[in-house]
Amino acid sequence: MGPSDTILSGEFYFDPEDFIYPDHFPGNPVVPGSLIIDAFIGVVQPVAKKHGMRWSVKNFRFRNFLSPGRYAFSVTGKHDGAMQCVLYDGECTVATGVLSDAGPRD
Repeated sequence: MGPSDTILSGEFYFDPEDFIYPDHFPGNPVVPGSLIIDAFIGVVQPVAKKHGMRWSVKNFRFRNFLSPGRYAFSVTGKHDGAMQCVLYDGECTVATGVLSDAGPRD
């Protein structure tokens, strides 16, 4: 697998009717970064199970606040086996981060 091989791509939907949004934040709902990271972990989990991996979250950066809705994503393989995650709002990159193997389970 080369450093820029797309492993996964698709769309995340953060439902505006989710119970979290009235409190995060009232009148101006924002998708929490933890939900974005959880969405990425959810899509790479089958790869992790297949290879006996557990994930370590590294260097996630959020460039803009996101309202609930639909956002495109991509996950690409890196030379060290980690996965580069990118979330898009149209043509703009709004979040990036890396999921890497945290090593064997105890």
